[in-house]
Amino acid sequence: MMAQVNPKSGYIITNTGDTIRGVIDFRTNEILSKKCVFLANGDNEYKTYSPGDIEGFRFDSNGKYFVTRRFTLKGDSQLYFAEFMVQGLMNLYCVADKYSEYFFFEREDGEMALLTNTTLMSSATIQEAKKEQLEKRKQLGKVRLLLKDSWKAVDDMNVTDMSRQKLVNAVRDYHYDVCTDGSNCMVYEYKEKADRLKIHFKACANYSYYSHERPLYQNLEDETYSGSTFEVGLGAEVDIERLLKGFSIELCVAYSPITSFEHDVMVKGGHEPSHTMYEKGRITASLGFVKHYGNRKIQPIIRAGAFYAQHFRNRETRYYKSKQMVDIEWGNSKYMGVYLGGGIQMPVNKHLFRLHADLYKPLEKSKVGKMMRWGVTAEFLL
Repeated sequence: MMAQVNPKSGYIITNTGDTIRGVIDFRTNEILSKKCVFLANGDNEYKTYSPGDIEGFRFDSNGKYFVTRRFTLKGDSQLYFAEFMVQGLMNLYCVADKYSEYFFFEREDGEMALLTNTTLMSSATIQEAKKEQLEKRKQLGKVRLLLKDSWKAVDDMNVTDMSRQKLVNAVRDYHYDVCTDGSNCMVYEYKEKADRLKIHFKACANYSYYSHERPLYQNLEDETYSGSTFEVGLGAEVDIERLLKGFSIELCVAYSPITSFEHDVMVKGGHEPSHTMYEKGRITASLGFVKHYGNRKIQPIIRAGAFYAQHFRNRETRYYKSKQMVDIEWGNSKYMGVYLGGGIQMPVNKHLFRLHADLYKPLEKSKVGKMMRWGVTAEFLL
């Protein structure tokens, strides 16, 4: 049950004004505007609240604060858990859906204005984009009119593309320009980084075993060889738990220095095995998903994605009866495929340590051979 949520400490406010502490499922703003999934301290079962069931909820550390409010969007009036961003002589609320954020400016006399920030889809036509910009200008005009008693607030709203921080600044400037009794303007959440995707940088070390690979100039068509190598890499990981529970997107680039693989094979008609040595280096780039389970200190993980491997400085040398028969170099070879793995992760102070085993397999056989890789990787995430 715990593995199904992204729990963050906080509290709910009941319709009678009582405060109940616990953990709240921290999801996207779109999901939070429709429901609050809450586990009270001491309980063992989550409860889902809809707008109106409770007065609101808030995350700890002065985090996001949502309250039940009724707003009209696209001609439809309904209750939402609106993000309460600023409280003062001008309140600011936000309701989100899949592609837009709707900011409601509410003056102390009850007058309201709406400003919509929409992310246009790449498939939007020029006409749709122009219509969107025209509607945005109309909304900005109404917001400026609502803020007219503060020239500074109006000046804050002088551009079409407004960030959350700029909107909060405008509402806060309005309050302090208009306020005559020195009352405070309460900003509940205006740090834009709270809505940004969290990026973790990581370093990794890998011990890999390669098998079933035939070099370009191998004249024994049915022969394969195998060997192991050490790799190091750097990467980044984006936490998308607010969108998909327990998931993150990973990107990593690993480097293996020039490594030798030795192979003895009996040549047809020969009296003793020939000794062949292959040398090559590798650069591997991988992109995929990581999923962790549970909330205990040690958590199981699975990984899956795609990779691209570039082999460079390929060289083959062969000896028979101490006489060198082959000494040749050739260009780069490349492989594309998929990987799948699993392991564990655990926190180390504010960082994260992982250990996992993986299988890398090309999608198709290359003209220069085939490759299979098993590996064990240790990662440290900042």
